[in-house]
Amino acid sequence: MEEPSLTFDEVKRMAEGIGMTRLTDEHLQQLLRATRVAQARRAALPVATLGPADEPAHVFRLAAEDSR
Repeated sequence: MEEPSLTFDEVKRMAEGIGMTRLTDEHLQQLLRATRVAQARRAALPVATLGPADEPAHVFRLAAEDSR
């Protein structure tokens, strides 16, 4: 299901709602473009069949010589 496209005024209202009140119209246009791209990419992901095991695991460990 496709999400409705955001408008400039909606992005401006959301930005102001989180304290981003000093953005210029150019910045808001950039934010609008970035948000639309993010929505399109998210909509293209096949998430209906994903489960918890599909979440990437980030594992970090020290090499033997680096441990203290």
